[in-house]
Amino acid sequence: MYNMYFVLTGLIIIVAGSFYFVSTASSQVEKEIVPENLQRYNACVFGKKLTNKDIDNPIINIDNECAKLSSAGKIFESKQNIMTQEIATILEGTPMQEMAPYIATKDQKVAALIVGIANIESQMGKHAPSKNGIDCYNYWGYKTRGSRGQAMGHACFGSREEAVDTIAKRLEHFVYDTNRDTPAKMVYPWKCGGSCASHSPESVSRWIGVVSIYYNQIIAIDDNENIQSKTKFLSRK
Repeated sequence: MYNMYFVLTGLIIIVAGSFYFVSTASSQVEKEIVPENLQRYNACVFGKKLTNKDIDNPIINIDNECAKLSSAGKIFESKQNIMTQEIATILEGTPMQEMAPYIATKDQKVAALIVGIANIESQMGKHAPSKNGIDCYNYWGYKTRGSRGQAMGHACFGSREEAVDTIAKRLEHFVYDTNRDTPAKMVYPWKCGGSCASHSPESVSRWIGVVSIYYNQIIAIDDNENIQSKTKFLSRK
């Protein structure tokens, strides 16, 4: 009887010890090897080809896998954040680059027109009026007056924020009160002053074409597949 007791006790101890060993080993493995899905996520977010420390080959091919993770909900970037990054990328290295945060807060169509019109009117601020040697921040050929009056027949603004707010307000009127929400529709009030009869067809077409370059790029963020693509691209910055 006693022998049977000792045998059962021994078996219990052996089984318990084995379970502890396996459990400990598994925990250790979990600590040492990051789960593949997490590695995939981090690779997309941080732009690194993460690997298992015991393997030289990458676990994930960033270019091929990030978009799949985005569509699966592993990576999420809000439309607003993507638009902010998109505008900042477009304006990088130009006099307008510090306006990017202000522009990105505007309605998408308005923001797209702000960037697109600045492209044709001043090459993103490279050719713009100044007053007493100080930039007027007027990159849209906008007339009337700003807080600093006028310069070279155009409004002279006191700050980048004032400039963006003024232009956005004017564009909002055209976009939502008169339904001029595309470059082709906006050319009449902005370039031609209501009628393009006195402008050559070539100049009108060129204005529309140049404005459309970045207008279309910003408006395209509405497309879900494009959001995934931009998320993939921006996450690697």
